[in-house]
Amino acid sequence: MGRRKRDTEDQLDPARSSRDEFYPKPKGRKGGVVVRIQADYSRGGRLLRYSLALIDTHRIGVDGGRVLGYDNAHGHHHRHSDGKAETVEFESYESIEKRFETEVREYLESRKD
Repeated sequence: MGRRKRDTEDQLDPARSSRDEFYPKPKGRKGGVVVRIQADYSRGGRLLRYSLALIDTHRIGVDGGRVLGYDNAHGHHHRHSDGKAETVEFESYESIEKRFETEVREYLESRKD
């Protein structure tokens, strides 16, 4: 009976999970840059998986346009940058999200004409 409760707590909770996609200003969608954020939580509140990606459609040749990304796929936390992946220390999802946001802002600043 205790096993069933644990199984239920580890199941994906769509109400707690989030997916978002937005196109940074000033050019919006026409600028060719998209930010995708996904975080999936269990019914018990545990972070199951996350994926943060900055995609520049003008740079398709490298990693399908993904300029920057963080995720915990394949059983470890890692950062993608220009086609290369490196393991990162995971303190919290919030700290990864903050780091990602800072790097996205830096990238967007570097693209300004």
